[in-house]
Amino acid sequence: MPLRPLRCVLFSALTCAALAACDEGVPLIVQPPEPPAPPTPASVQVVAGDGQRAVQGLSLEEPIVIRVLDGQGQALAGETVTFAPASGNGTADPASATTDTDGRAATTWTLGADAGTQTLSLTATDATGSATATALDLEAELDTLFMAATDAEVDAVRADWTARDVSAAGARVELAEQLDLVGSPAEIRIVSHTVGGVRHYGAIIEPDGAAEQSLPILAYLHGGDGGVSITDIQIAAIALGELRDSFVYVIPSFRSEPLEYGDSTWVSEGRSSHWDYDVDDLLALLNVAIETTPAARPDSINLFGGSRGGGVALLAGVRDERIARIVAFFGPTYFFDEWVREIVREAALRMPRRLTGVAHLDSVVVQPYIRGDLTRAETRLELVRRSSVLFAADLPSVQLHHGTIDETVDVSQALAMIEAMEALGRGAPDFEAYIYDGGGHDLFGLNQGIPRAVEFLARAFGSGGS
Repeated sequence: MPLRPLRCVLFSALTCAALAACDEGVPLIVQPPEPPAPPTPASVQVVAGDGQRAVQGLSLEEPIVIRVLDGQGQALAGETVTFAPASGNGTADPASATTDTDGRAATTWTLGADAGTQTLSLTATDATGSATATALDLEAELDTLFMAATDAEVDAVRADWTARDVSAAGARVELAEQLDLVGSPAEIRIVSHTVGGVRHYGAIIEPDGAAEQSLPILAYLHGGDGGVSITDIQIAAIALGELRDSFVYVIPSFRSEPLEYGDSTWVSEGRSSHWDYDVDDLLALLNVAIETTPAARPDSINLFGGSRGGGVALLAGVRDERIARIVAFFGPTYFFDEWVREIVREAALRMPRRLTGVAHLDSVVVQPYIRGDLTRAETRLELVRRSSVLFAADLPSVQLHHGTIDETVDVSQALAMIEAMEALGRGAPDFEAYIYDGGGHDLFGLNQGIPRAVEFLARAFGSGGS
């Protein structure tokens, strides 16, 4: 008989021993296999918030969000991540966090006081990563941002304005009825039209019985952020006295803001655009008025504006040569002066003033510049396009009113326009400026301001609107 292999003999012997042990009640111990080692962090990746900019000493606008992965690229939950800014590079809150089911954790990084690139170290066990941010030296940024505007920048803004379409597109009448204009019968029409791709609302008031092209146009441009009411033009008509039924009145709302008449309200579409696209809204409505109002004189367009509306009036006078004269009460004129610089500085530090237009300027100019969404060149053009002083040579006849203790729009804005006009050799009657000692931001609080404005507007009844 052939011999069995040795391994078979050994196996049989072991088997027999095991069976014998069982028969004798001795337990058989079988060692389980070693469990696989748990996955460990292999990398820490920044998934959001890297490369941001903020003013030195301020927190970044977006949190730093990281993700912890193992060696197979799978997300690890329950891992502790520490966030450690380099020396002098600020603080992180929280300084450590546990990853969620997607392997993510986040912190808010407040930058240190030193300008330049700052670093945040990210650690999960032995895996590391880093995020960076740029801390801006605010004063250095403002120094370059508020350098005097150049001829090239002024020309670039002119080219932009020329390319805009402010024709009377898609005009329609929303309401038409009789109106008592402080004792004078008139028709009011609430109209709408499209400008810049959005629908805009305004009002046109035409005194009854006027001959064709016999009445100058007077556009009323409101201040504030809350829209306009036809009640405002009724007050203006009282101030005009015997001239009240001698104009075709044009009253624009500005985009995103309401026009109110009686119990009805119409809200213009689009995002607010203080001073800049406010002008487009006005010019488009003037075109609607000229095309649809028989009594209107297209050669005699006059503007009256206060505060925000005063700034809009001056910019409109630059852009449309049909405008004959402007009365501007305490409107902004020059966005490169120290008063505006301080407003921008406060906004950059996230402490914006509660003034008309500042929230808009902060959201579309200041913060985008701080974040890096707007370049310095683009930001400077935003200041240029709001600065009628830079285009003073293109203005028609202007009458300016401002008080010395105006806390809403600093008197420096009027003084800048006066200086520009003097440099051009322009004076009365083409340019008149009245500075009221002790006067504030109150249309009826500037002594003789309204009578002076009425006398100036009465010149609209000369030949050719002069």
